Amino acid sequence: MKKNPALIGLVITVGLILAFYGIYELFLEKKDSYLITNPTDEALKIKINEKTYTVAPQQTTPIEMDGGKHSLSFNYKGKQTDTVINVTRFNAVINPTRAEYFVFVRPYGAGRNRDSLFTSQTLTIDEKVFHGNIKRYNGIYIQDFYYNLDQKYPKFFLKKGVPTDLSKIFSKDDFKQFYFENYE
Repeated sequence: MKKNPALIGLVITVGLILAFYGIYELFLEKKDSYLITNPTDEALKIKINEKTYTVAPQQTTPIEMDGGKHSLSFNYKGKQTDTVINVTRFNAVINPTRAEYFVFVRPYGAGRNRDSLFTSQTLTIDEKVFHGNIKRYNGIYIQDFYYNLDQKYPKFFLKKGVPTDLSKIFSKDDFKQFYFENYE
C-alpha cells in the first residue's frame, strides 16, 4: 500500500488540534462561577428564585445562574432580607453576611510602568497601607471582577503588546496573605 501524504497530514493536523484543545480544557480555560459565601460560624440558608441553598460555616457554595433579575431572600442575625439582584457578569459573589471582600487589579502586558501604577493608589486595611488598585466591597451582591474566590491569577497572560488589567476578588484574610506572598 502506497503512503498518502495528504492523509498523513490530515491525521497529524487533527491530532494536534485535539492535543491543543485538551491542553486548553485542562490548564487554560477559565470557568465562570457564581458563589454564595458564608464566613460566619453558623450555617446559612438563602433562597434564590424559590430554590433554597444551605451554606455551611466558613464555606462557599457554587450555584448556577443565568443573566437577568433574580429574587434573593435570607435571614441573617434575626433580620429578614428580601431583594432582587441583576446578574450582568459571568462571575459573582452573593454575600448575605455583608463581609468585607477586596478586589485587586493586577496589570499585565508590555509597555507599562507597573511601579507607578502600583504606588499611585493605596488602601488601608486594619491600619496597614496596601499599594495597588484595590477596592473594598461589602454589599449583598458583588460582580465587578474577573477571577472569583475559587480561582487563581494566571502565572502568565499572553496578549501580545496589549496592556491588560485582570481583577480578582479576595476575602480579607486571603488578600492579606496574597499581598504578603507577592508584594512584600
